[in-house]
Amino acid sequence: MRPPWFKLGEIAVVLVLVAAAGLAMTRQDPSSATRSSAGTGVPPVPTTFPAEQYRPYAPPPVIRSVHGLLETTFTVRPKTFRVAGKRVRGLTYQGGFMGPTLRVRPGDTVRIHLRNELGEPTNLHSHGMYVSPIGISDNVLRTMKAHSDNDFVLKLPRIVDPGTYWYHTHLHGLVEEQVFAGLSGVLIVEGLQQRLPQPLRDVPDRLLALKDLQVKRGAIVRHGIDSDAPTTRTVNGQVDPVLQVRTNRTELLRLANIGADIWYRLRLAGAQFHVIAEDANPVAQVWTADQLVLPPGKRYDVLVRWPRTGTFALRTLRYSTGPAGDDYPARRLATFEVHGSPVADVAWPTTLGPVSPLATDRVDRTRHLVFSENPRTNQFFINGRQFDAQHVNYVAKLGTTEEWVIRNTSREEHPFHIHVNDFEVMSVNGTPYQARSEQDVVALPSRGVVRIRMHFTRFVGATVFHCHILAHEDGGMMGIIDITRSGRPSAATARSLRAMNAAMLAQHSTDMSDDPGHGMAMPSH
Repeated sequence: MRPPWFKLGEIAVVLVLVAAAGLAMTRQDPSSATRSSAGTGVPPVPTTFPAEQYRPYAPPPVIRSVHGLLETTFTVRPKTFRVAGKRVRGLTYQGGFMGPTLRVRPGDTVRIHLRNELGEPTNLHSHGMYVSPIGISDNVLRTMKAHSDNDFVLKLPRIVDPGTYWYHTHLHGLVEEQVFAGLSGVLIVEGLQQRLPQPLRDVPDRLLALKDLQVKRGAIVRHGIDSDAPTTRTVNGQVDPVLQVRTNRTELLRLANIGADIWYRLRLAGAQFHVIAEDANPVAQVWTADQLVLPPGKRYDVLVRWPRTGTFALRTLRYSTGPAGDDYPARRLATFEVHGSPVADVAWPTTLGPVSPLATDRVDRTRHLVFSENPRTNQFFINGRQFDAQHVNYVAKLGTTEEWVIRNTSREEHPFHIHVNDFEVMSVNGTPYQARSEQDVVALPSRGVVRIRMHFTRFVGATVFHCHILAHEDGGMMGIIDITRSGRPSAATARSLRAMNAAMLAQHSTDMSDDPGHGMAMPSH
């Protein structure tokens, strides 16, 4: 649920207050679902609109780097596109509900010409990417004004982890509604398969991007996103796509939650998940799981195989984020049809990445963070304050290691995320955690505490940490960290934040509305 509108002087702004138990998924009306698989014996998935289901798996369009450069144009605009056969209106980068999948290699440059044709500002973020957070790089404190042309340039280090990343808009106050309307896609850094044993390096590579939507009067809901409203979950924009698989053949599945708010608890019938990368960090020890929980922003690269023929479902199981959180229903997400004579057995890999040194690093500084919320006012806090675009919460010194003890005092889970530098989880609720890799998203248990450790390397500048339930981030649960060479506050960062805040205020002096009554949410102070 979205907050009411208020007046501040003559400027209409949104007080970004998120609905009382956070955002949720949903009661769904099974009668609204249709199916193109008559005679299969498989019941249709409940959806919120007459959806095509059980169609062949169709990944999003792919754009690859050529000779070290990936260059493309994103035109951010309202558009009517098809989702599971239904024409709906939303926001797009290149014409569809799914942004194109960008495939690059370590050392490449990504150059995106972003033409903002919206009547409101936006920006762009490469989630999980180890790149500079300043200038025209992965700078989420930058405002790309309404009706403007902008360049977004990522220069990937030659040593960057292969795996599954994603990109999305990240302008505070508008993040949830712009991502929910369609502004997200997947970014893949090649090279993960080359770390597998030789017999597995040519395994089929399948992207399963998890993205949800609510539709009302032919459009994806942008305002009044309601935790109790019917929601449809898709895989690559499809409802229950069908994947054809050879018996006993190993498949690489890239599981990515690229939606705004909802969680997934995945289970794959007939097979286990063999996790080879978490949040684009190849694991030091491959581990198996019957279920994987994906909060918003989470990714796993997994190997799977089915030793027998049959039809097997990928499902999200029922999941609760806590007494004040959300209860998500179970749903089938995709169907795997396994057939043919079995291929020969191949040994599973045991390791793909190095052991993180963070567990044995000297800790230079320990910080204590408290994530909290006020359910009566629908406000969200870190250390008792909401996001302030001109306030730097922490200054970290380049080359140091910090330990963060993050306590969640609320009665629902919050997925913690930090930009640029990944972290290793050291303990959860006081119990040592067996980390197989670093990660960039971790769930903070309801009324629990997580201890993490991170090392600040290479890149300086201001960036952010926040809850990745985007309604909560918009509602104030975000802070700024400035990484400097000296460990002291940066004058350049202060100037940049003042300029950003001035740009946001200037944007409010104009009518930014594509729809009557629509304005931009201001940062919480």
